[in-house]
Amino acid sequence: MQTAHRKACGRRGTSTFLLGLWVPVVMAAPLNIQTPSKTWELSLYELHRSPQEAIMDGTEVAVSPRSLHSELMCPICLDMLKNTMTTKECLHRFCSDCIVTALRSGNKECPTCRKKLVSRRSLRRDSNFDALISKIYPSRDEYEAHQRRVLERLNRLHNQEALSSSIEEGLRQQARYRNHRVKKPTQESDNTTFSGGEDNGDAHSHLSHDSAPSHAPPPPGRTPSEAGPSRKRPRASDEGSGPEADSGSPPDPPPRRHKERPASEIELVFRPHPELVQAEDYNQTRYVKTTANATVDHLSKYLALRIALEDRRADRETEEAGGAGEGLRNISEKQYTIYIMTRGGQFSTLNGSLTLELVNEKYWKVRKPLELFYAATKDQQQPPPPPPQKSPPTQREG
Repeated sequence: MQTAHRKACGRRGTSTFLLGLWVPVVMAAPLNIQTPSKTWELSLYELHRSPQEAIMDGTEVAVSPRSLHSELMCPICLDMLKNTMTTKECLHRFCSDCIVTALRSGNKECPTCRKKLVSRRSLRRDSNFDALISKIYPSRDEYEAHQRRVLERLNRLHNQEALSSSIEEGLRQQARYRNHRVKKPTQESDNTTFSGGEDNGDAHSHLSHDSAPSHAPPPPGRTPSEAGPSRKRPRASDEGSGPEADSGSPPDPPPRRHKERPASEIELVFRPHPELVQAEDYNQTRYVKTTANATVDHLSKYLALRIALEDRRADRETEEAGGAGEGLRNISEKQYTIYIMTRGGQFSTLNGSLTLELVNEKYWKVRKPLELFYAATKDQQQPPPPPPQKSPPTQREG
C-alpha cells in the first residue's frame, strides 16, 4: 500500500514519512515566465519636442488667476480640488468625494478621458498636489468664503433680473392670449348682430352717432351698454315697461353684458388715399387709439370733426360759443369714406356699420396697427355754414 502510494507520489514530487504515514510533498515548478514591464507610449509630438529647462534661480513668473484656477479645478464639481485623488492610468485629478461618487454611480470610467476605472484601486491619493494648493492658497476658508460672497452677489443681481424679465414676458403673453380669446366670442356676437346690418346700415350708423346730449336718454329699464350694437327690435318692444322688465328679466342680457365689458383697444393709422386725395387737399396722417367696438362711421365723423377744427384754427376765426356750435353741427359721417388695402393692392370701401374688430379680423389679420385710408366723399360735400339771417323789424301798433 505504502509502496504503491510512494510510486504514485514519486511521479510528481517527493514524499516524507510523518507520524508513521507517507505524506507527499509536491514541489512547485519554478515559474520562468516574466511579466513584461509597461512602457510609456509617447506620441510623435512628445518624441520630437524640445524639453523645457527648469527654472533653478529665483526668477518669478506671473500667472493669471484664471489659468491657475483651470489647473486647480476639479472637472466634476468645478471647484478647487479637495483631498486630491489621481487615476493611475491617465493621471487625471479629481476630488476624493467626487470621483468616489462617480464610481459608485456605476460609470466605471474616467470622467475626463473615459479611461476604464475598475474600482477605487485604480486611484491613488496625491498629497503633493494638496501641498501645492495649500502653498498657493494658505487660507482655504477665506477663499471659500470669498467664493460664496461672489455667488450670492451674482444670484442676487442677475437671477432676479432674469426672473423679473421672464415674469414680464409671461404676463405679456398671457394678456395677448387673453385678448385673442375675448375677441372670438365678441366676433361671433357681432356677426349675429350685423347679419342684417347691410340693408339698414344707415339706420345703425345714425343711431350710434347721434347719441348726443340733445337726444332723449335711454329707457330706465336698460343700460347704455345694452343700447349699443347688441339691441334687437323684439327685445326692445318686450322691455319697454320698467316694472315688467325688472320682474321678468330674461337670462340672456347678463352674460352678454359680461362679454362686452372688457372692450379691447385697437391702434389705427389714418393715411390719405393715394389716388383720391389731391396735394392741395387735407393729407395729414393721423394716429388714433380707440376701442375695438367703434364703427367705421365713428371714425368718419371723428375725422370730419378734427379736420373742421383744424381748418377753423388755421383760419383764426374768432367766433362766439353759439356760432361755433352752429358751424360744427353740420358735420356728418358721410363727408369722408374709409378704405382699406386688400392683399391684391386694391382699395376696398368699408361699410359704416362694421366695427373695427371685425375689420381687423376680416381684412388685416396682422399684429400691427390697422392701416386705413380716407378720402372726401364726392356726393356728400360739407355744406358751408348758413349766414345768420336778420330778423325783420317788428312794427309797433300806433
